[in-house]
Amino acid sequence: RFDKVVESIDKMVGVLESEEGEDLKRKEGCEKARVEDTRKAVLLSRSMDELSDAVTRLKSEIEELNAQVKDKKNNIVSIEEQLKEAKRVRDDEHSEWLRSDADDRDAAVVVGNAIDVLKEFYAAKAGLVQKKTVVQRQPVEGIVSGAAPPPPPSTWDTPYSGKQDENTGIVSILTMVKDDIEKDQTKAKTEEGTSQKAYDTFKAENEQLIADLSTAISELKGTIADKAGDVQDNEKDRLTKRSELQGILKQIKDAAPGCDFFAVNFKTRLTN
Repeated sequence: RFDKVVESIDKMVGVLESEEGEDLKRKEGCEKARVEDTRKAVLLSRSMDELSDAVTRLKSEIEELNAQVKDKKNNIVSIEEQLKEAKRVRDDEHSEWLRSDADDRDAAVVVGNAIDVLKEFYAAKAGLVQKKTVVQRQPVEGIVSGAAPPPPPSTWDTPYSGKQDENTGIVSILTMVKDDIEKDQTKAKTEEGTSQKAYDTFKAENEQLIADLSTAISELKGTIADKAGDVQDNEKDRLTKRSELQGILKQIKDAAPGCDFFAVNFKTRLTN
């Protein structure tokens, strides 16, 4: 009988030792799993915080880039308004020059015609007077026989001048007037060319500036699109990690009752 009791005790000790081993294994497994899960939860939380910071930073950068785009668009509008105003001024100046040039051209023609008419008029009048002049040779008293006759009056052989001096003065004045008109016309044409060249340069430079600004805007929009894509990716990753974190936390919570039981009662069970 005693042998049977000893055998029974040995079996019970074996069972207890076996249960002790299983309890220890389960306890250590719980502790290891809890440590690993806690570590994963911490890493996931840290990663989520980093993703949140990245999203905040990207959104701030996008806001700054949008401000740059807006500023460049405003610059384009301002330049276009300047170009519009410059064109209006240039068109007005050109129209005024066309009118002035036409007036000068017409005035020069009128004065030139007047000069020609006066020249023809005085030339014709001088010829008419010359034809009507009849030189009558009368016997001259005081002629000595055999001596040379005295010279005839100067009007007989000298061409008639009449109002030739007056004619010359008027024609000269009109010629000066015509020359001044033509000089003014030439000067105005030169100034018109200079103004047109300055406008063309201004227009080309500002159109190039608009093109450069438009290119910069396109590049900024491309960068904004890339960053917006990064925001979406980070937010998606954050949601994924959040889901993983929730799963791990649930796993820790679900394992807590059993693990806590073995952790609390292990020493008691071991003592017993």
